Amino acid sequence: MDFELFLLICNYIGTIAFAVSGVIKGFKKKLDIFGITLLAIITAVGGGMIRDSLVNRIPTALIDPSSIYLSIAVALIMYLIVISKKNDRPLDKQMYVFLSRINLVFDAIGLVIFALIGASTGVELNLNFMTSGILATLTGVGGGIIRDLLVNETPIVLKEDVYALLALFTGITYHIAVVELGLARIPSFIVLFIFFLIIRLLVIKYKINLPNMDRKPGIN
Repeated sequence: MDFELFLLICNYIGTIAFAVSGVIKGFKKKLDIFGITLLAIITAVGGGMIRDSLVNRIPTALIDPSSIYLSIAVALIMYLIVISKKNDRPLDKQMYVFLSRINLVFDAIGLVIFALIGASTGVELNLNFMTSGILATLTGVGGGIIRDLLVNETPIVLKEDVYALLALFTGITYHIAVVELGLARIPSFIVLFIFFLIIRLLVIKYKINLPNMDRKPGIN
């Protein structure tokens, strides 16, 4: 498979994952359909727009708005599903807990995929491994930061677990594998996606956090 086509497919998968994450955040904040759709779009394409702006490119989402359309479709479909369920019975606490868990899973998928896409941009532009890591981080967490700021929350990346650090190491590892070790791009992408997704899910499961002002480092 051509690598550009592979990246496009991965981008759509990541877009769906992050759009779902944005929609669920909108549900939790009890936003209207416009607010929910906006969060879906921002979460899905925000990081990529920041990345492209830094490398002096017109953001891909503006040249090819298919990711925006896909985010809108995800938001509308999920809204209709939740509204139909709500008409049957009000959303209870258990439903919100379920949505929170689903949000974490889709957020993890989107994080790792977009981190790898960001790193591939660094490799494509012949940048160094740290820059690839930074681009990976911005692509992976940028949309989520904007989303959280829009709903008046401290971005999760600044207060919980190893979210941004994982994106950074994902990008650096991909760069080293492809550039320094000369490994094939698609197999490296797939293997690293599986590896870092498992790590991300384990971090969520065991609530592994970086130290902050209120707790000691380690597992809480």
